[in-house]
Amino acid sequence: MTDEHLLRDIGAWVARQRWYAGKSHEPRFRVLDERPASAATRYLLMDDAGSLPTLYNVPIARRATPEDGDEIIAEGPDGYLVDATRHADFTIGMLAEMGLDVSGVTGSRVLTGEQSNTSIVFEQDGRPTIILKLFRTLHHGENPDVTVQRALSEAGSPFVPRFFGSIDAEWPDVGRGSGVARGTLAFAQEFLPGVRDGWAIALEAAREERDFTTESRELGIAVARVHAALGETLETAEAGPAVVASTATAWRRRLETAAAEVPAVAVRQSAIDTLYRAALDRPWPRMQRIHGDLHLGQVLAVPTGGWRIVDFEGEPLRPMEERAIPDLAPRDVAGMLRSFDYAGAVGAAPGAAAWASACKEAFVEAYADTPGAVELDPVLLSALVLDKAVYESIYEARNRPAWLAVPLAGIDAALA
Repeated sequence: MTDEHLLRDIGAWVARQRWYAGKSHEPRFRVLDERPASAATRYLLMDDAGSLPTLYNVPIARRATPEDGDEIIAEGPDGYLVDATRHADFTIGMLAEMGLDVSGVTGSRVLTGEQSNTSIVFEQDGRPTIILKLFRTLHHGENPDVTVQRALSEAGSPFVPRFFGSIDAEWPDVGRGSGVARGTLAFAQEFLPGVRDGWAIALEAAREERDFTTESRELGIAVARVHAALGETLETAEAGPAVVASTATAWRRRLETAAAEVPAVAVRQSAIDTLYRAALDRPWPRMQRIHGDLHLGQVLAVPTGGWRIVDFEGEPLRPMEERAIPDLAPRDVAGMLRSFDYAGAVGAAPGAAAWASACKEAFVEAYADTPGAVELDPVLLSALVLDKAVYESIYEARNRPAWLAVPLAGIDAALA
């Protein structure tokens, strides 16, 4: 097992990474599991210091001497420990573990700038064709990103990258009856060259006050068809009284927090609660798998035209088991509507509000007119938009007070 000196060095390296989620506390790591993996050792490090213990996936390679591009984790008498995700022998080995044909794979590179995971691109015949997402934070149960993208890919959906395979692992877990947990380490899918994310494209259009309604309509169709496919291929559930009551509790808890911290929300609290009550009395669609964290940054425009939706992990702050529970499809719609508002606000053009309004109208109309789309009750949708804007008001008041006007405008629009 890993000695204390080595664990200290590995832990210090983990704590410096962008994907480490415990920045608010001093970490306290222990090795929960350690086993060979291709040309590396896969360490699973538990950080027990925070309010919620968090398990990290840390594959490490040993090298007699460091190579160009190595990220050194520790140095010892037997050589160096380096980040294995930067070594093709390990990363291509992961593809082989998934059962993929790796005979034509010639190399791999780690994408920079990712916040919570590590993405690795592979080339075949000189062209990037595969992207692998290595999950850095592990949870018991299959990751929703894998569950949803596999289902959509198998259903032939043209609105997600093709799914190629995934890797699971087991590790000790004294909190489970079996004493063992099992979860997703990584998955691979089609790499889409030349794509741009929807946020960058929308923001550019908003700044130039360029019409974006055609793209918004196409995006509405894409989201509707993804929802329809998920409703057909994965589990659904009736939105019974217990679900409605639980949702109401969550809405009101966020509203009370916002009213206590943001005086402008407190002034609107009664009107917001009135709309919530109306939405709770409306007929709700069946609950189903959804994206869970949909906004313009989660969609990609491909050079040949059209949109691809990615990153189906759900809200990062929600426990993994909650992200797998069927939810309201209109919640995704509400998230995209708020994203259009933010794009208009960040674009800061004189006609930003009108630009965002036109995008939202085109998006909703296209979604509603798509065969098989989930019905959008206007009162329920307004309540979901309100709940999103209420949450945003808490975030902006705490972190970016100058932006508080954006969610407040969203609240007023939903109430109107």
